Amino acid sequence: MSSAGVPADPLLDALWNKGLILIGERVRREYALRTPIFIDLRHKLYDDLDLLGLLGAALHGELVRILGADSGPAIARQQVIGIPDTATPIALSLALQSQQTALPVAYGQLRKKPATYPGGEWGMSAYMGTCDDTREITLIDDVMASGRTKVWAIDELKKDGLDVKRILVVVDREQGGDRILSEHGYPVHRLYRVSALIEYYRARGNIDAPTAAAALQHVQAKRFS
Repeated sequence: MSSAGVPADPLLDALWNKGLILIGERVRREYALRTPIFIDLRHKLYDDLDLLGLLGAALHGELVRILGADSGPAIARQQVIGIPDTATPIALSLALQSQQTALPVAYGQLRKKPATYPGGEWGMSAYMGTCDDTREITLIDDVMASGRTKVWAIDELKKDGLDVKRILVVVDREQGGDRILSEHGYPVHRLYRVSALIEYYRARGNIDAPTAAAALQHVQAKRFS
């Protein structure tokens, strides 16, 4: 297998080398799972701060590109919120990486369950952060599949008067969740489509053609509607 003619993607290479994206026999060897592709942007990412920073910078760059295409010269102030728990540190990394750029981004945190404080303004809120309706909120997640967790997060943020403008994920599994959310007014953006990701690893020689075909067939077999 040869990588000749295929430009290197440092982020994809790092995710592969760290074992955050696994395809083929490597899934069974490392996790004992019988699935041809496994994406886990959690504990192995959190203990590599350089890689977490690289991912945050890539997401910020994609957000800048999106805003340049969608907003024209007048860009509203931006905020990111990660879907707990996986995307919480990813969103924070994006915000931190943005601070010395022309587009600094604010950060807010969403919890899986509301706080159980006895009362007060934030006594029953799942959101921690400033409520500022002049900011555009981008919801961050690791993977797009069915979109159910995104719907949950959107509904939780609405309780505090926060409206999500768009969704940005690391990998879109291309299983229909993006279409469902877009139809409800929430455009989905991504760093990578899973088909392009699989093809990249095949072209770079990380996996062979049959392994790539099996992984692609697996994700295409399940569609959400």
